[in-house]
Amino acid sequence: MSSRPPQSEPEGSASRDDVSLIQRYYDAFNQRRFDEAARLFADDADLQLMTGERARGGAGYVRFAESWVSAFPDASLAVQHIQARNETMSEVYLLVTGTHRGTLDFGPYRFQPSGNDAALHVRELLDIRGGRIAASVLTVDLTDLVMQLTRVDYEELTRRLTRIRALGDELLQAAGDAERQRHVANRLGVELDAARRVVRPHFYR
Repeated sequence: MSSRPPQSEPEGSASRDDVSLIQRYYDAFNQRRFDEAARLFADDADLQLMTGERARGGAGYVRFAESWVSAFPDASLAVQHIQARNETMSEVYLLVTGTHRGTLDFGPYRFQPSGNDAALHVRELLDIRGGRIAASVLTVDLTDLVMQLTRVDYEELTRRLTRIRALGDELLQAAGDAERQRHVANRLGVELDAARRVVRPHFYR
């Protein structure tokens, strides 16, 4: 699906050349022409990715694009608005859609395939100089990402909480018996860790 450039505004709008480059950049992603998109970057372009990682040039872009498509095979970017920030920098507001079918590593988080249809609002700040992208800062709302990509197994959570309550009662009954208290506490720790993983499955560290 090709994205379409938004209606330009008389004040704060990007130049036609910049809008054309931005359009080619996102169209190339949507059509999986990653090498073509990579050629729009300067060789030493500084990329700050959604994960907080940094990469360089077109090769860095390709690695990121491929990892995103591995998690969302049908991923599509739609430009919602382009706003010029100064003579070289444009901020692009995007709607990123796709079905979460692969593992997404996101900094300290790992989102296992959920099968959810995601619709994420993403911003990319592009520094365009001499007809090439010199820098990019890509951001997404992490809370929104967690809400859309995480599935909580509530039946498993209920089972874990039942065990935690039972162990809590057992710990009270073990008052004064240090050895038994330690034994119950160790079992309780296992259940608490398991419950945390159910509630927040995207944490893997």
